[in-house]
Amino acid sequence: RAHASKMADAEAKPVVEFTKDFPKKDAAIAAGFKEKDVAKVFKEGGKKGVEIEGAADMSGLTCFCTRIQNAKGEVKLLEVAMEGMNAIPDPSDEEERKGCSGKISKIIISESEEKGQIAMVAYVAEETKDKLNAKDWLQGVCDSDLGGGVGGTVDEGATDTWATVTCKEDKEKFFFLKMKDNCLGAAIAYLRERDLFQDDSSSEEGDNPAADFEW
Repeated sequence: RAHASKMADAEAKPVVEFTKDFPKKDAAIAAGFKEKDVAKVFKEGGKKGVEIEGAADMSGLTCFCTRIQNAKGEVKLLEVAMEGMNAIPDPSDEEERKGCSGKISKIIISESEEKGQIAMVAYVAEETKDKLNAKDWLQGVCDSDLGGGVGGTVDEGATDTWATVTCKEDKEKFFFLKMKDNCLGAAIAYLRERDLFQDDSSSEEGDNPAADFEW
């Protein structure tokens, strides 16, 4: 009977398939980025992922836009951050929980004033695939007129669920500091137009924890 009870317990707890492969990390290292820089941005993504998961649990948000500090305006490093955000942690790992935000669609942004460029990565989760397209969302940010726009064209190979772009400063049309200000607002505006972004101004229920989060 004890054996049967143990088997029942095992059946009641599904085995969590945690992330074992990190192709974006491997690709960044293969492209010549230093392992310590790759590890740093992956860790930042993992920490931010847990914060986003917490905000989603409190407020029901399904989409999110934020900046990543350690990606240096480089798309390959930014993709590593997204991989860290979406990773499912090994439950036996004693370290702090990281990642876990794979159910939330995201645009993440990294800028480099020195290079005069802004990198963005869009990821669309299975849960919002019928309402949102990564390539269209990211191109919508590039094409936005908000604040004078951002510019740029989504990289080849973009899919409905993953897209990347690097927007370069054009002194005649797009100034870096304005681009930096515009891209986050444009990414959120795209969601608002489609009723996919909830904050205090659009919530009928008053307080929304997501609105107090640092976007």
